[in-house]
Amino acid sequence: MYYHELTDAEKKLLTLMSEIGFGRIENLEISCGAVTLTPKSRKISSACFEHTDTPHKASRTDGNFLLTEKHIRFISMLRGISKGTLHAIQITAGLPVRAEIEETIQSL
Repeated sequence: MYYHELTDAEKKLLTLMSEIGFGRIENLEISCGAVTLTPKSRKISSACFEHTDTPHKASRTDGNFLLTEKHIRFISMLRGISKGTLHAIQITAGLPVRAEIEETIQSL
């Protein structure tokens, strides 16, 4: 999957994750697989001095790149959620590494 295949909201989320580098994003609403900001949405950055800020190794001058397996798993997971809240997504080197998601239960 390539970056240009993502929705605008997915691109913005991955860009924000890349800008944060190390930290987390909290309190995003999920509806029909799409995330949106809420008044409670926050970005929390962490200082990590063990790593240097380097561009994604598959980056291209046209801004398009092949998504990593972590990107694909994260986006696929979001797309599968009808309604819920992304309480937190932990980010390391711009990549999603852990997510806490609350989903609405449709039926049993």
